[in-house]
Amino acid sequence: MIFGLGHGGRYRDVEPACELLFLQRREYTIVAALAETMFPAGVGLGISGIEARVPEYIDRWLEGQGEAKAGEFRMMLMLFEHGTAAFGLRVRRFSDLPMEARERYLRRWETTRLYSRRMLAMALKSAIGIAYFAHPEVKERLGIRHRCATPADADSRAEWQ
Repeated sequence: MIFGLGHGGRYRDVEPACELLFLQRREYTIVAALAETMFPAGVGLGISGIEARVPEYIDRWLEGQGEAKAGEFRMMLMLFEHGTAAFGLRVRRFSDLPMEARERYLRRWETTRLYSRRMLAMALKSAIGIAYFAHPEVKERLGIRHRCATPADADSRAEWQ
């Protein structure tokens, strides 16, 4: 196989739970792969990152960030996705790797001596974590209740419907 060949081509066909406002399909796929890697089905709380609609939450969050900030996040996603060629020495991008390889790749970003790579991994993981733990079913399973609920807290977010 020619090096880099696996970094082009079509992304796997994923179906968002709602219409995307900011993310392109390939970016949605990357966020979905990160969510699956960090919060796999049947582990922990029993709610996967996909079931918690993490990619849809990220899409809505980025849509409200303004072009500059959202564009920076978009670039971080692409660097992480295609960093497999430079940092992982793989011919496939992150979202195309099997789960075990994805976990190892993410772990390498978390533990590298390069500060910028560690911080990029931390930023992506933080965003994915915020999206996951915001989901009502995740909160319910953790036993989190609003003490100072507002009327907005009662409204269900569009990406969770």
